[in-house]
Amino acid sequence: MNVLISLDGLSHQNFERSSQQFIRNGFSYCKKLITTFPSVTFHAHATAMTGSNHDKHLVFDNVVSRSGTMERIELYGDHEIICNEALHEQTLFYSLAANERKSCCIHWPMTSGNPYIHHLVTESSSKKKMQGTVSVDEIDTVALHETIQAIESATYDFIAARFIGYDALSHQYGKDSMEAAHCLEMLFEHIGQIDNALKKSHRPYNLIVFSDHGQSDVRTFFYPNEILAQSRWQQNLHNNQIRFVGDGSGSLLFYSSLEHQKNREIMDYFSALPQVNLFYALEGESSSEYRPVGILDLNHTVCGEDIVPPEQPKYKNMKSLHGYHPANVDEMNGFMVCKGDQIAINKIMDETNIENIAPTIAALFQISHPCDGRKIKDMIREYD
Repeated sequence: MNVLISLDGLSHQNFERSSQQFIRNGFSYCKKLITTFPSVTFHAHATAMTGSNHDKHLVFDNVVSRSGTMERIELYGDHEIICNEALHEQTLFYSLAANERKSCCIHWPMTSGNPYIHHLVTESSSKKKMQGTVSVDEIDTVALHETIQAIESATYDFIAARFIGYDALSHQYGKDSMEAAHCLEMLFEHIGQIDNALKKSHRPYNLIVFSDHGQSDVRTFFYPNEILAQSRWQQNLHNNQIRFVGDGSGSLLFYSSLEHQKNREIMDYFSALPQVNLFYALEGESSSEYRPVGILDLNHTVCGEDIVPPEQPKYKNMKSLHGYHPANVDEMNGFMVCKGDQIAINKIMDETNIENIAPTIAALFQISHPCDGRKIKDMIREYD
């Protein structure tokens, strides 16, 4: 049995303070898990589960747009437009099912309707079952119970689960807040309970724990669509030909139906603004109408929001965020620890990429999984 656990939003720098307790408990340790750009939840989790980046799985952010209409589409609740068969067939779940292995998935983004998951519990379905205001502690408690039940059932070969508490509380109170720290202690206890359940199962197992991205403190806010509304491109904005899309993070997707030269002019204009680090143009053709033409990377601590006048800001009270390019803002990167029958003992490695998770798990199952990532050889125990 292979179990994959995601601790949403915990940077490798913050985890390092607690790494020794995992090493003492027999985990091997990858100090830095290089995440995606944009370094946001849905993009990172799609990459971890497919082993490829957004050029293939087409999940760029937590929010996307329809390039023809500039309709803003939130992916929360696993939006069916993006969460489709083309995505499902790229996931590790598909490769496992093709090899007659059963999967269980709990609160993992972009999994709704995936026919290759034998037992699926989405975050949105768990929220619907709980009446009234639902806390992140309650959601994570559901994830813990579902994970342990799946282990004890001895039904599944692969279990993937995600815990959201630390990420949510970091946004609300700050990544180093007392609230976030208390939640992190609880999540580490959850990992211990999962590990104990695996030991009691008396089955060979491997347990992999990672984080999808980190957090950064917020100081200022940036509204690029407001700038467009006061620029020489204001008519293009009002005609739904251009739009920045994002969800309160360190980057925004840029959609445009204009010709290349006009897009270049807009990118050059924004690149000169002090809030902007770089404006990345996405080269090449794509058949997807949800693929942006560029990604705006903001400077450290600048939070971007995609409001269009007269819309009002939603994230003024946010304390920390993510989304920046991980090569420029190191605390965007996560970590990984693992232990088990096929895992190297007390191995410590400096870094690997998040897209290497899926092919590594496939290697543990000794199955093929076509993707861009590569198995993490240093973490797998080799046998003669």
